[in-house]
Amino acid sequence: MTLLELKKVNFSYHSKEAETVAIKDLSFTVNTGEFVGIIGPSGCGKTTLLNLLAGIYAPASGEILLRGKKVSEADSKIGLMPQRDQLFPWRNIESNILLGPELSGKKKKQSREYAHYLLSKYGLGDFIKKYPSELSGGMRQRAALIRTLVLHPDILLLDEPFSALDFQTRINVCNDVYSIIKQEKKTAILVSHDISECISLCDKIIVLSKRPATVISEINVNLDSNLSPLQKRECKNFSEYFKTIWKLLEDKNEQCTSELSQKK
Repeated sequence: MTLLELKKVNFSYHSKEAETVAIKDLSFTVNTGEFVGIIGPSGCGKTTLLNLLAGIYAPASGEILLRGKKVSEADSKIGLMPQRDQLFPWRNIESNILLGPELSGKKKKQSREYAHYLLSKYGLGDFIKKYPSELSGGMRQRAALIRTLVLHPDILLLDEPFSALDFQTRINVCNDVYSIIKQEKKTAILVSHDISECISLCDKIIVLSKRPATVISEINVNLDSNLSPLQKRECKNFSEYFKTIWKLLEDKNEQCTSELSQKK
């Protein structure tokens, strides 16, 4: 069932000097329960796209529909997990996780009970009263995800959430985040520049061109969903997915460079 749909979305940045087209005729769908990756060259407009999906920006033209309604008008909730955990150092883990319900005026008792349930379920039950500085990088990312989940979002937006971690921690946190999202049966969209990361985590990958971003290809990743992201990296056809996406990005970049040279 389609949860999110983008229809020929366009967006530009304006300054006194010029207009910069960031996104052009962008269209794709996300189904309920799907884990979708968005990958493209640096500066292609991935973060701009997340801001559009979150309703922070409005498209210049085209539509972004969540359950058939415009994102700005939909009753559904969208949760955003940024690149860094952004936990407040002066608040303990429980207080950090309950910040969203606190600001939105939700019932504190129910939110606290749900937060405690998630913290215990995902290995942070003994750290409720600890402060962010007392947690490892991986534990902080888990806490940041739980902070997002406690608001019961219908869809999660992950903005390169592992980029600040070292490689070993990154692999472990990928496994943790994947497990939590699948167990909680959430729909998620991951923005990343890491091809291997996208393949290991996602059911479908949207490949974007250089700016202005448009969809080059949609690739369905048929790897065993019962495997962890680390285990998926060992699958025989993992490298084939990598080569396909690499070639798509390389060929499109060469084409864009050639067109730019011809214009000059």
